[in-house]
Amino acid sequence: MDFRSKKTIHRLASTYAPIILILVVAAALRINNITQPFTDDNAWRESSVAMMAQNFYQKSWNIFYPEVNWVGPGPGYQGREFQAVSYITALLYTLFGQHDWIGRGVVVTFALFGIFALYQLVRHVWDEQRAIATAAIMAILAGVVRLERSFLPDPVMVALIVTSFWMLVLYLQTDKLHYLLLAMVIGVLGALTKIPGMIVGLPMFYTSVFILGRKQALQSGRVERLAIAGVISVLPVAAYYLWARHLSQLYPPHHFAGEGNWLWDYGLRQWINESFFLSRLWGPLTRLWSLPGILLLCIGLLIPLFKRREPEEGSTEKREGYFSKAPWLFHWWMLGGLIFYFAGALELIENPSNLHILSPAVAAILSNAIFVMSAAAAAQIRRPGLIKVIAGSLIVFLGIWGLRHSRLHSSYAEESYELGQSLRSVSRNDDVVVTLGNLIGCPVAIYYSGRRGWLFPPFEEIKDWNELPQDKEAIDAFERLRASGAKWFGIVSSRNNEIWNARTGFARHIDRTCELIRTNGDAIVYRILTEEEIRQ
Repeated sequence: MDFRSKKTIHRLASTYAPIILILVVAAALRINNITQPFTDDNAWRESSVAMMAQNFYQKSWNIFYPEVNWVGPGPGYQGREFQAVSYITALLYTLFGQHDWIGRGVVVTFALFGIFALYQLVRHVWDEQRAIATAAIMAILAGVVRLERSFLPDPVMVALIVTSFWMLVLYLQTDKLHYLLLAMVIGVLGALTKIPGMIVGLPMFYTSVFILGRKQALQSGRVERLAIAGVISVLPVAAYYLWARHLSQLYPPHHFAGEGNWLWDYGLRQWINESFFLSRLWGPLTRLWSLPGILLLCIGLLIPLFKRREPEEGSTEKREGYFSKAPWLFHWWMLGGLIFYFAGALELIENPSNLHILSPAVAAILSNAIFVMSAAAAAQIRRPGLIKVIAGSLIVFLGIWGLRHSRLHSSYAEESYELGQSLRSVSRNDDVVVTLGNLIGCPVAIYYSGRRGWLFPPFEEIKDWNELPQDKEAIDAFERLRASGAKWFGIVSSRNNEIWNARTGFARHIDRTCELIRTNGDAIVYRILTEEEIRQ
């Protein structure tokens, strides 16, 4: 190997060693306990995604008909986001069999690539040191780690959207058409995977105008090309979600994901009266980005970003075309999030995983705040060489704080998991079950029972997600399910105690219409009697 080759390898190693190390740390945090059943904080959502993957694998590969198992014998088609995540998982089931770690593994793989794509995006619009810092922050924030090991579409959507943005910036800086085509295809897939990805259209617009303006290329025809690309990208997204809406209207319980949590569902006056649910926002924000992260974010939003510099004529940057920066890109990203919150505050509160679309912007703004503060501290002690050391220490502090004050893993739905296992052991494949898990509306027990069935109370009859219906409503709902063919009623022990202590009328009805089959520390399983058996 000649001297030039050795020098090239050394340069590549020194350039990519930091991001490789960051990805290794990110992977280690995310794959820890990857075989855990879906009993963690997002269990209610994960189990529905798992059901859709299972139904693709076992019943039909038609991706336009996502189906869950918690609406009775079926069919359980619902208006959901494009099932990229569950479909990829189902394809992998054909190779490895059905295992929970496969779904988590798919999400982790996309999340790791998303960190790399974010590094590349920041590197091209800011600089190398902030790119490394941004990737490191995204890798170690405990709330982000927790979300990116969950079987959810949100991390995959974020990874795809960030990759699309990176491709767009490469197009703007190099004028190579294949980058624009990649940005379109990947961006469409990202928005289809989950529609909050569309908010990144605002910072994309800002970046396009800013970079083309600085390159004096606004009149070059690229504006028209970008406009056409934008319109073409929106069409398949709009078409799919119109189809999802139509599908939800065809099949009970007529569920369209995210429906009912928007400004137009309640009206501006009511949302003002609720103060836009700001009192409920602090918890989701701190769980996702940590308390120190939120404080640094506030500082970062107020710090003017570093001055953009133009490269010298003849420099490598000039020749390669990487000279147009977008200093306020991530502020525009956060502005898109603010508009999203104005329209969908309740949706973000009820389903805080949607906030993850802002995590790349948060990580980037945090990185800039950390470097500005580190530079100020180094200047104060007259040791400019310590800037990176101080910045690295602050980033490590963010990670350690999160690990000490936030759970990377939880198992709140462990009882529901055990209930599902108990139902599986006593029922037949074609039996229809009814389950009451740790949380009202949580389908974990149905998923792990391997059966189809209903939540209790049924999804369309849930009025309060925290409290069981009163005796008469509970009895009426139970009787409708019994008449519809339900064979088994499974209750986690904590809920069973609640019924016998606070819903005594319903408890007596269960005692009259059901036979206790199994009880253990976590699960109570009843066989629902037929009319003939009740009369005997």
